[in-house]
Amino acid sequence: MGTSGSYGGSNAKRWRDFRKAWNGHGAGDGSPPTPPKSPPDAPPPPDTLPPPDLGPPPNPGLDLLGEALLNALGRDDRLSRSPDAPTLSLSSLLARRPGSGGGGGAAGGAATGTTGSPGRAGSRSSRHVINGAGRGGAALGAAYALRARDGAALADYGLSLAELDGLGPRGQAVKIVALILGDDGHPDEAALRQAATQQVKRILGEGTEVPPEGAIRGLVGELIFRLGLTELKDQINAGTLDGKQAAVRERSLRGWIAAKLRALPIGTSGQVTRSELHQATADLAHKALRILRAR
Repeated sequence: MGTSGSYGGSNAKRWRDFRKAWNGHGAGDGSPPTPPKSPPDAPPPPDTLPPPDLGPPPNPGLDLLGEALLNALGRDDRLSRSPDAPTLSLSSLLARRPGSGGGGGAAGGAATGTTGSPGRAGSRSSRHVINGAGRGGAALGAAYALRARDGAALADYGLSLAELDGLGPRGQAVKIVALILGDDGHPDEAALRQAATQQVKRILGEGTEVPPEGAIRGLVGELIFRLGLTELKDQINAGTLDGKQAAVRERSLRGWIAAKLRALPIGTSGQVTRSELHQATADLAHKALRILRAR
């Protein structure tokens, strides 16, 4: 749950509302209540058809928490105000590499380090959730290109097989994320790197086949969740909830986000190609911030 730097969170009312919901919503774990037990001598119930599976009961406290998070993120990111997601070029999303001439890296360049990043830097800089999701989607695209051993596709991301070969899947994932996303000096950048690394590791894992749509939903959901944690840094450090309560609340919020994202479509054709991953990931983040937040 740790965050880098000294960022203490935004003091805007929307984020104060989120913290208030975190401290007092009583979301529990989102599971249905345990039905009361019948007395030992009660007769068995008459034969009836099983009730339909309606899923877990509504949880107003958890809805309040999740919607407060999405509302705050949506109001922070000006791109969410447009009815359409922005069209993002891949080159605009890539961190600059030493020796490169601008946006994007040069294949075969230095294996570590970046000279700049299109992400968030200072404490007063704007929050870029949708653009960040697109950058994470670029890391997913690079991972799929590596898995396919497609050197030409990797070059689109400023990477090469030579600088990634010889590493295990875990090392490859860490290097891809570092080279694609750049520095993570701001907590928002650390949240993006953690969310992207999680999915890139899944894609490169031996014996696994992760569909692009699953990787996209996983990255956007984890990014939203971890951005929320960066705004809870002071509450977490102050121990306003005990460890068990905090773990339950985190699990329920992460599950709420994942469930909501599953209801949102990805792309227009039902399938996402490797070259579309950065745009499809940004599109899903845009939908989440516009559709899922409270009105």
